[in-house]
Amino acid sequence: MINITESIKHHITKKGRGGVFTPNNFLNISHRNTIDKLLSRLAGRGFIRHIGHGLYDYPILDIENETYLSPKLDAIIRAIEVQYGDKLQYGGEYSCYLLDIKKDKPKQILYLGNTRARKIHIPPHGIIIKKTKIPSTKNRDDLHILAIQSLIFLGKKNSTTKIISHILNKLDKKELVKFKKITKFAPVWISNCLKNI
Repeated sequence: MINITESIKHHITKKGRGGVFTPNNFLNISHRNTIDKLLSRLAGRGFIRHIGHGLYDYPILDIENETYLSPKLDAIIRAIEVQYGDKLQYGGEYSCYLLDIKKDKPKQILYLGNTRARKIHIPPHGIIIKKTKIPSTKNRDDLHILAIQSLIFLGKKNSTTKIISHILNKLDKKELVKFKKITKFAPVWISNCLKNI
């Protein structure tokens, strides 16, 4: 058990302060029940911090204020992806922002996944995940994914020829091919619009 604990600690410290992880990150070391118990003990000793259901972090200490900092949102999202075996996409509003369709960054980023909807609260972050039919990719910044989610968010009425052209101009040839392939998972009006562009 000591060797397993040390292996877990080595893995955590190797990733560095600010890392967020789930028991699934350590299944190559031992069985799930054993990992759960050891992570709980490490949290009890103050080596790591329990921040949510099945989620822990190796917190960064703010020396000046003598408090631990909250984990970064992107680190939490990566851990949630490991926890649920899902790759998350950005919601349509944030996708519009990334593609320069909307100037203002949304106050809260909606995430989309292929498994199920859920709400996760890890102060100060309130994370909302909704289900999408659009298949996820390894990188949530993939332009064809941002493009399709932007159009779904805007809807048929607000997706003018000008906006559609703006979106398509962001895609290179490879991204455009990928975009056309995933339109079969999107509302029919999107593929119909492409015929007129």
